[in-house]
Amino acid sequence: MKKAFFFVLTVGLIVSMFLPMGKIQAAGGEELELQSYEKMRGKWFNRLTGNDQYNPNDPHIAAYVENLASKVTNDQQTGYWDTLDRSKDRGHLWGDLTSTSNSDDISTNYYRLRDMAYAYVMKGSKLYQNEELREDIINGLDWMYANRYNENQPQYGNWWNWEIGAPAALKDLLVLMYDDLTESQMADYIKAIDNFVPNSTDRVRFPGVIETGANRTDKALIVSVRGIVGKNGNKIAEARDALSREFKYTTSGDGFYQDSSFIQHDHVPYTGSYGSVLVDGLSNLLSLLQETPWEVTDPNVKNVYHWAKDSFAPLMYKGAMMDMVRGRAISRQNSSDHTTGRTITLSLLRLTEGLPPEQAVEIKSMVKEWIQSDTTFDDYFAGLNIYDVILAKNLMNDSSIEPSGDMTKKQVFAAMDRVVHHRPEFALGISMSSKRISSMEMGTHSGAENTKGWHTGYGMTYLYNGDLKQYSHDYWPTVDMFRLAGTTTDGAKGSPLESWSPYFSSKTWVGGSTMDGLYGAAGMEFDLENSTLTGKKSWFMFDDEIVAVGSGITGNDDRKAETIIENRQLNHNGDNRLIVDGETQSNDTGWKESLDQVKWAHLQGNVAKSDIGYFFPENSPVSALRESRTGSWSDINVDGSSDPITRHYLSLAFDHGVNPKEADYEYVLLPGKPPRKQSNMRRIRISKFLKTV
Repeated sequence: MKKAFFFVLTVGLIVSMFLPMGKIQAAGGEELELQSYEKMRGKWFNRLTGNDQYNPNDPHIAAYVENLASKVTNDQQTGYWDTLDRSKDRGHLWGDLTSTSNSDDISTNYYRLRDMAYAYVMKGSKLYQNEELREDIINGLDWMYANRYNENQPQYGNWWNWEIGAPAALKDLLVLMYDDLTESQMADYIKAIDNFVPNSTDRVRFPGVIETGANRTDKALIVSVRGIVGKNGNKIAEARDALSREFKYTTSGDGFYQDSSFIQHDHVPYTGSYGSVLVDGLSNLLSLLQETPWEVTDPNVKNVYHWAKDSFAPLMYKGAMMDMVRGRAISRQNSSDHTTGRTITLSLLRLTEGLPPEQAVEIKSMVKEWIQSDTTFDDYFAGLNIYDVILAKNLMNDSSIEPSGDMTKKQVFAAMDRVVHHRPEFALGISMSSKRISSMEMGTHSGAENTKGWHTGYGMTYLYNGDLKQYSHDYWPTVDMFRLAGTTTDGAKGSPLESWSPYFSSKTWVGGSTMDGLYGAAGMEFDLENSTLTGKKSWFMFDDEIVAVGSGITGNDDRKAETIIENRQLNHNGDNRLIVDGETQSNDTGWKESLDQVKWAHLQGNVAKSDIGYFFPENSPVSALRESRTGSWSDINVDGSSDPITRHYLSLAFDHGVNPKEADYEYVLLPGKPPRKQSNMRRIRISKFLKTV
């Protein structure tokens, strides 16, 4: 027995001497890669479906699966499967997606096929493993490859649909339907993806354009999943390496800055839109690559943790992402500050799965605070995918994680001309612009978005308090976009707006400072598009007071100039009580008054802890207006509904007159203060402060 053993051992050693050393190692490496592909594909499959955590007794999971199946087929025969054209000589898959010039139809076709695939593979679905549905999904994929999306198809319409929108859905379909596709089908669909997304960095439609930020992470995820299903480690490695650029802080153009700003399109503050997409993509990629041969080892990956703390958290208020960093997304009907905030909340929660324990606990603590403090949702978990439902519920049931509590902080995002001031009962956001930061962005995909954002970067002030729905209750289609709170305006606008064009100020004086991260100041010199109106604006932020001053306000366009102290959305009757110098004013809609020598005012909020006081250090004339305004989402975004919406508003303003010369103003915001006469002590204290500035 021993002789046989030593004989085999000797032969093995001799043979090994004539084999390249790497050969034996490679065999083990190839096996490891094959196992990794299966593991990663399973991980992404579970991320999409939640099958590993499926619990039929969880009402949110059951409702999600039921709603998904109903989107595919229902008694009204309006589901995607119900309306699918199955004819042999069909010229389209759905009758409302027949265009060969609108690239949105390409993406939408794949989105619908993906929903059908979800219903086919998701546990608990009434369509689970339905053979007829499977055949229609695969036939739909074949039709798309033959007629719309293949390696020989030239792009038309918007590049994004070809290089991000459609392949993002197709990559998921390849995972969902992996066991049902032939090798030939898989190879064809991969060729289509490779044609439009050959790597994570280059834009095929516009050679020479290098992807950054959210676009790069979107493409990296597409390439990674394509590499997984195609068993191509080089693709996965390329996608991983492409992330390294995004982990670094930038000093110009797109990306995160050391002061925690985030810029996209070179000049637009976009933490709450492209930044949200970027962190969502990173959370998915870092988790997907974890504990595989392609795990991210770049030391700069630690910056993602700092972004969560310093770039996202200060711009969140009770679960809402501030609109001043959402760019043109404010005009999207189905995207509010709170829905965006929930998306970011869940992305950061997923991110914790790949963080060191101490950092993960800190982020989870913030997430827990946002989830429990956001009361705008009837049910926070309703509509979330199964994976996120389980993740969020596990956190909320984990008694070892304490919510972070309300934030007390003052922060200047100098690189994107934004300032925030947090106190337990309120938060203030200030949106400015300069020679390097655009006052707004209007863009087109299927049509124009944010077509009335003219003044949103001219010193608009966002006051957040107990009225959590102030900016999400159809605010943007109904507020007077010429009279936004905090701005000094003569009603001028850029006309016509140009898609993707920057709207810079000619001024360079803009910025702010902080003291111990608790108090501070901000200021800007402004000018308006198509107007000669100019001047300087400053804000000084303390514990419970925001002092606003302006000077040098001058214009000669024969238009009346105003500084808008307030333009607040009221309750459904529009009868919130307004008290001025102790006297209750009319609550009739349409009431308008020029009030003289005003010392103080108080506006009743819509809910508890949402009253606002206003103090005037020098007795001032103030124009007041209570109005009902009607608009529609289609007024500001071509994809919005044209249904009319009516909301009520109360505005207070300084009237600087026509062609003002060196006009000025000063007022104090007092969030949460009860209606009462201002004390002489406050008047003296603030007056002394103003004399020093």
